[in-house]
Amino acid sequence: MKTYILKKSPRNNKRFRIIMSDHYHDFGQKDGKTFIDGRTEKERQNWINRHKSNKNWNSFHSPIYQSRFLLWEETTLDKAIKKYEKKNNVKIKKDF
Repeated sequence: MKTYILKKSPRNNKRFRIIMSDHYHDFGQKDGKTFIDGRTEKERQNWINRHKSNKNWNSFHSPIYQSRFLLWEETTLDKAIKKYEKKNNVKIKKDF
């Protein structure tokens, strides 16, 4: 099983970085509020409706995919990580 590292992004405008075996993705707006921050189900659905036409919506190797499943899937980051791990057969280590 692969292990990915989730850490705070060093990019000024991004919130997280997920480090995979040979690359990484920075995702989430630095000051943005998401479902894991207490946004409502209606706001979650609005976010999904705005972004689901993105060509990388289902591409595992894209920032939108990471945001979708780590920031907008569950009410807490820990719950989202567990679901993500199961869905993608990986282990995520938080480094923050």
